[in-house]
Amino acid sequence: MKLTIAGLRTFLPGLPDDATAFRNALDESGLEVKNIHADGPRTSVTLEFLANRGDHRSYSGIALELAARLGLPLADVTVDPLVVGPDGPAASVTTPHCLAYTLTPLEVLDATAELSADTAERLRTSGQHSGLAVVDAAEAAGLELGQPVRVYDADKVLGGVEVRSSRPGETFAVNGEEAARELPEGTPVVADEEKVLSVAGVLGSELVRVTAGTRRVLLESAAFDPVAVRLAATALGVSTPSSQRFERGADPTAVHTGAGRVLALLGDAKAAVRNGSTSEPQRWNGTLPVLSVDAARASAFLGTPVDPAEVTARLAAYGFREVEEGRFEVPGTRIWDVKETEDLYEEIARHIGFDVLPAEPLPASHGTVLTPREALARTLGDTLVGFGFLETFTDGFYSKDTLKVLSPAEGHPLAAHVGIANAEDRRYSMLKNNCLAQAVSAVGANLRFKQDRIRLFELTRVFAPEASAGNGLCEERPVLWAIASGEREEGVWSGKSGPVDFFFLRGVAEEAALCCGVRLTVERLPETHPLADFLHPHRSALLLVDGAPAGVCGEVHPDVRHRAGLGGRRPVYLELDLDVWSVRTGRTAGAPFREDPAVERMLDFVMPRAVSNDQVRETLRLASPDWVRSIDVADVFHPDRSDPGLRSVTYLLRFDSEPTRPAEEFNEVLDHLVRTVTDRFGAEGVSLRA
Repeated sequence: MKLTIAGLRTFLPGLPDDATAFRNALDESGLEVKNIHADGPRTSVTLEFLANRGDHRSYSGIALELAARLGLPLADVTVDPLVVGPDGPAASVTTPHCLAYTLTPLEVLDATAELSADTAERLRTSGQHSGLAVVDAAEAAGLELGQPVRVYDADKVLGGVEVRSSRPGETFAVNGEEAARELPEGTPVVADEEKVLSVAGVLGSELVRVTAGTRRVLLESAAFDPVAVRLAATALGVSTPSSQRFERGADPTAVHTGAGRVLALLGDAKAAVRNGSTSEPQRWNGTLPVLSVDAARASAFLGTPVDPAEVTARLAAYGFREVEEGRFEVPGTRIWDVKETEDLYEEIARHIGFDVLPAEPLPASHGTVLTPREALARTLGDTLVGFGFLETFTDGFYSKDTLKVLSPAEGHPLAAHVGIANAEDRRYSMLKNNCLAQAVSAVGANLRFKQDRIRLFELTRVFAPEASAGNGLCEERPVLWAIASGEREEGVWSGKSGPVDFFFLRGVAEEAALCCGVRLTVERLPETHPLADFLHPHRSALLLVDGAPAGVCGEVHPDVRHRAGLGGRRPVYLELDLDVWSVRTGRTAGAPFREDPAVERMLDFVMPRAVSNDQVRETLRLASPDWVRSIDVADVFHPDRSDPGLRSVTYLLRFDSEPTRPAEEFNEVLDHLVRTVTDRFGAEGVSLRA
């Protein structure tokens, strides 16, 4: 989130001018600073927030943290009171996912009016400025106070407004999209008598968007269940400032404040006025939790003495009000992340300063030797990290929606799953039997957040239904998967380095094999392999370790890319079967140096696409006597341009020169090798080049 320093001073006038002191205060408050852009009065800071702190996604929330850290007083902003009455707009709430709801009618006085310059600057900095005063006031209220507010063109709303669950087959018109989207049944929505006005807490509909010609407005200020909003945003594949706040828990007691701030901003700009009472069909019926803190226990927990008065003062700095001795009321902004007394201990520790608290080393014993599986995981993980991959984590469960990117046909190996009979969430209704679906979905998610260069990997397990398994249910298989998309390298002098492809990921696999000390070969991916239908038929391969199938590598199939909405991106996928891979100890760095020169001979085979170089080379190796030092590919070319799948591959064989052998003995070996290769692959079109 990007904030202006001037905007923070609206809420915290005493904020220091010194950039170092300001940065230190942010760090000591536990706020991660990604960047500070110095530009005089328009200096801005970009912050990274914790996933459970919705209150941080606002100027007032950050100002409170800094005020507590620096001991400065906060300044209030103008908020007009709401007038709730029975003559307000017709509105009702029929879903439990709506915690609080208000609807206020407005009349636009001046469509060209502008909000104050400092408010407009805050909106521009965050990329939310539209130039329409009513829309900007709603965005500003959310940005300033953390209370999302939405506006609708009242003349486009038919009848009363209802907050309800979506119905089967119901669609939603997303802003900027021509075709309406079908909503999952049960999604919380705000609707009139004929259409959906918004997906609750996520985004509004194009059909009721406020424009320069709007004259009457409905102002919505509400609170929605965080889980319901997160599910809705995930289903739509979007992330908005509103959903980001609600997903992390908005303050259900701030609904009036959010709408009142919009009224104040519009009143100051003479842009719009309230023209009726506010409807409030749902008032938050919860109570703010109260937690107990014992000063003696807090002292023991923190390792430093604190008395009751100090506890009260430090917690009050963050908005925790003492309702009776040793008992503190949690503010509405924190009810989603402060659940127990230990959470209040953490608040006290933050106020004291983690650097000030005494440090004690943790008790530790001698470490244990890594198990073979741990050594393998570390070796493979380190190799991938060296290529710029980032470790990610996915669930062991997924839903039918996740599997849609693959859409396996009935009877396909990946169509069968172990189902969860009592899953509380449909997203976790099946044990995953593959990793490709989640990997492709992860690429799509990163692309939606404008992250083009993607390299991800995970060590996980897949579960294939198998009644004869030891558990009577499924075979559990440990795997490592990796997926890459975008440019191969960053910041090269010559410009773009080109996108990652099959050969890049094959190289990663070969490096992993080298680090593990195993021999890796590749073959054409059999059509019977479970992933064959979902990888490009001509840009994929089966990986073998010491001749045993050990994984796959390939470009994601165009049909899968299309279903995942990846556009022109061509991600490549790697999967390793960890039951086959191992780390070989005592491996040598390379062949010992030989003083005697090698005797070199060449064999040239014409081969179709269906047979790989590695298959022929491995066959040659196994059929060679022990005095053959090495077998390598020396040359590849296409003798027939009309058949690009046909190629001529030259293999260079190096023989020991000592002891001296007659030429006939070399020729006998070469004849034997040719017969072995043609006997095995002749039916597939392999022959010695004449």
